Amino acid sequence: MTSCTLKPVSFYEAAPTAIKNKVDLFTQEPARFATRAVLAGVYLGIMTAFAASTAQLLDGYAPGWGKYAFGAIFASTLYIIIVLQGELATGDMMFMTYGALHKKNTVVKGLLLVLFVTIFNLIGAVAISWLISRTTMGQMVEVDGFLHDLLVAKLQKSSATLFVEAILANVVVNIAFMLATQAGKDFSAKLWGVILIIPSFATMSYEHSIANFILTSLGGFTLGPEAIEGFTNWNVIRNWVVVWLGNFVGGGFIMGGLYGWLNLTKTDYKD
Repeated sequence: MTSCTLKPVSFYEAAPTAIKNKVDLFTQEPARFATRAVLAGVYLGIMTAFAASTAQLLDGYAPGWGKYAFGAIFASTLYIIIVLQGELATGDMMFMTYGALHKKNTVVKGLLLVLFVTIFNLIGAVAISWLISRTTMGQMVEVDGFLHDLLVAKLQKSSATLFVEAILANVVVNIAFMLATQAGKDFSAKLWGVILIIPSFATMSYEHSIANFILTSLGGFTLGPEAIEGFTNWNVIRNWVVVWLGNFVGGGFIMGGLYGWLNLTKTDYKD
């Protein structure tokens, strides 16, 4: 009887393969790459709706505690996306920046890839939000409930606050991506890497662009823009753009850029 031990790999070892797979699929089979991005939006939408519904229920019994349930459930979303290999723009911000520094892709191709994934994440997010709004649970969303209050708070934030919170959010998200990447095929280790860090940004209501695609779409379809303070086309677009840029700074420049630079060392001290 033999036992098989799953050996973890360093990010330095695993990242080039992940980057090559992404760039190759984007370049050679964009329809399949787009589908993976749409699926990531769909997975995120399903679990975000579940998280918001659970948070609403918990707030009814323990006011103020719903956000902790939201954060805990939201963490499972990233695990699902990682295991099923969906393409999430906020993770690709790190991989493409890292790849550019290590000459695995060009800056232009990396930026085009991230923009491409963002568009199809949005398509998946809007589509699943509309479908959820047509369900029994979607039609039970309440004004002044958890989703409503969360959206109002997001839409009231200044652009400066959104930008800073978006930076922090994608630092956290890409810590999880790095941990999961180093876990290799050990899915239990991937899960631990995600659930240890992701609830922190979700619970503290930091800003994640793709999650905001979901939340604004879900709120607009279920409650209607008129029921949500500050829900105008301009304000929603402002939120999306500012948060996306902040996510790029946090996930791309800080995580991808910093670890890309660190791993250029000529020594063996690599992550």
